[in-house]
Amino acid sequence: MPPVRGLARTHPMRGAGLLRLGPAGRAIALVYATCLLLALAYPQALAAWLDDFEPNPVVEAAQGGAARLVALSESLGIARISGSVRDLGKGLTRKPD
Repeated sequence: MPPVRGLARTHPMRGAGLLRLGPAGRAIALVYATCLLLALAYPQALAAWLDDFEPNPVVEAAQGGAARLVALSESLGIARISGSVRDLGKGLTRKPD
């Protein structure tokens, strides 16, 4: 019986090395990507939400992660853009005096 490595070289597998997702996998990837984009666009909301919890080691670790996320969002310039979009949305939805 030939070794597996030799057999693998002679019979290449189609799509080897590529991530192939079915419909459920694509839906899960879309949900995670949306959550990541929201976390990068509005990290202050996550930080404010975590501030509402009672202090404990888990919340402190999550707050540290949220602080890093805020710093990343600001360094990428996403926080400034999302703030402008948020202000524009508030201006459009408010009733005139």
